Amino acid sequence: MEKASDTYEKLYYSLWELAGRYSNFIQFRVIGSSHDERMIPMLEIGKGRNVLFCLGSLDGRDQITPDILVYMTEEYAKAYECGWLLEDFYDVRKLLDQIRLCVIPLANPDGYEICRNSFSVIRNPIYRQMLKMQQIPWEEYGCNARGMDLSRNFPTSGYKRTRAGQEPASENEVKALIRIFQEYQGEGLLSFGQAWQRILYYTGNINGRQIYKCHKIARNLQQCTDRRRVKKERASGLKMVYHLEKQSAIVSENKESRYFTAGAPEPYYQQITGRPALRIEIGKTWGQGLTREELSECTRDIRILPLEYIFSYTSGLVS
Repeated sequence: MEKASDTYEKLYYSLWELAGRYSNFIQFRVIGSSHDERMIPMLEIGKGRNVLFCLGSLDGRDQITPDILVYMTEEYAKAYECGWLLEDFYDVRKLLDQIRLCVIPLANPDGYEICRNSFSVIRNPIYRQMLKMQQIPWEEYGCNARGMDLSRNFPTSGYKRTRAGQEPASENEVKALIRIFQEYQGEGLLSFGQAWQRILYYTGNINGRQIYKCHKIARNLQQCTDRRRVKKERASGLKMVYHLEKQSAIVSENKESRYFTAGAPEPYYQQITGRPALRIEIGKTWGQGLTREELSECTRDIRILPLEYIFSYTSGLVS
């Protein structure tokens, strides 16, 4: 069976080809490059004035998130061009012409390549040798080529150094994201990853009205996933709910809270814009090397979430 993307290069060129095929409403852009000089691509979909960011794979171990976001973008493109409704409700063209999507499927290309193909893919000999000395198996490696955890490198309030010499926004990948967040008029951020099958919203350093809006829209997204999974639960007898969780400014250091310690992208975005920033974590049941059929099934669980966000935002459900 045909496999999804298995290298950074294939994923990069699939985005470039997609923009060329649907050039009337999709734009391809390189927003920056990694420390090992891999470009970070972004697609803009739709003609809306303001944007919703969809961010994937700051952690190199999130191996299927980029493929899911690319496949989701392909489905949006087909629906936009043909005027189709998704889930018999979401008018993709109408929604994306109100708020367009900025999709960044792979924000840590170096970590993504390492976790798939070992430290040997790092071209810079100094970085490559440094990584081999860290005593971390390459299959479990999630940082960038300089050994920095990108999900803790954003200049949030209460930023904490996790190693000597580390400074906020020291990494090229993080600098690229900060530039793009500041350049565009954003209406929100959805950050996708592979972990605990939950939706997290952030409440630190924002006012009560903003907290209410974040909770409301997070709850709307959770209800969408619940409706989508009812048929699966009936067929399998298993409970398959996305949990809704709240995170404050500082949380304890453990694996489950890894993305919401100080320095994470979600609280940073919310602090500088006042707009909701949510993290969508799909379950751990999916691994590398998905076929197109498996990828399609996995994508169905989350493809409606950006559309529901835009619908909720533009229809006044979260005003």
